[in-house]
Amino acid sequence: MIGTLHALEYWWMNYRRVWYGSVFSSFVMPVLFLVSIGYGVGSYVGSTESLGGVDYAAFVAPGLLASTALQMVGGEMTWPVFAALRWGQQYKAMQTSPLTPRQILSGHLLYGLIRVAVTAIVFAVVMAAFGIFSATAPLSVVATIGVGYAFIGWVYAFSVSVKSETTLSIIHRFGIVPVSLFSGVFFPLSQLPAYLQPLAWISPLWHGAELSRWAVSGTPTPWPWYLHIAYLLVLGTVGWWLAGAQLRRRMTS
Repeated sequence: MIGTLHALEYWWMNYRRVWYGSVFSSFVMPVLFLVSIGYGVGSYVGSTESLGGVDYAAFVAPGLLASTALQMVGGEMTWPVFAALRWGQQYKAMQTSPLTPRQILSGHLLYGLIRVAVTAIVFAVVMAAFGIFSATAPLSVVATIGVGYAFIGWVYAFSVSVKSETTLSIIHRFGIVPVSLFSGVFFPLSQLPAYLQPLAWISPLWHGAELSRWAVSGTPTPWPWYLHIAYLLVLGTVGWWLAGAQLRRRMTS
């Protein structure tokens, strides 16, 4: 555990030196999405039964909150991981210390989850400033962290296994963008053809978005809340194990 905290400390200290460079992507852009889509597009949508009886801003904001986890994981667990393994070789430097590959991995993944949590908290505060809030709304931050946990190991494992940095763009083009569009963030899943809806159930983002809306607006979830949580936990645990296996293979080969 101490070794994991030391690895985490490195990444956090590194972020403290460059945090201002992430202000726009981490905090300003989600707010612009909320204003432009939630209120701009929402002014043409209004409140409908398919949205759970809430206006579009109240529907899309919890979904955008959950999607910040995917955006953050995609940013922190692709090129930075590849760089630590190949360009800057921070992992090799850590390997010469008493840190084990498992501690190196856990420290980096915990750092990524902290970044998800900080961004989610800021976004939730912005939502509250726009009047999108309830007594249980803070649970939406927990749901967002759950989304980050479900994705982070899988993205990390992919970044560790690729041999060229150009391959990392696949994550964004064929992973983050389609998942964000078809996971019920911007429109109800019921609007998709029936044969495509089961594919969306696979996405952790859909589970997180449903939990986030349930926490913020009280809209009922298609599945019991504990099944959503169980899915995120199982997927995240398998991904964490897979990431560890990939990192050990690369650091010992």
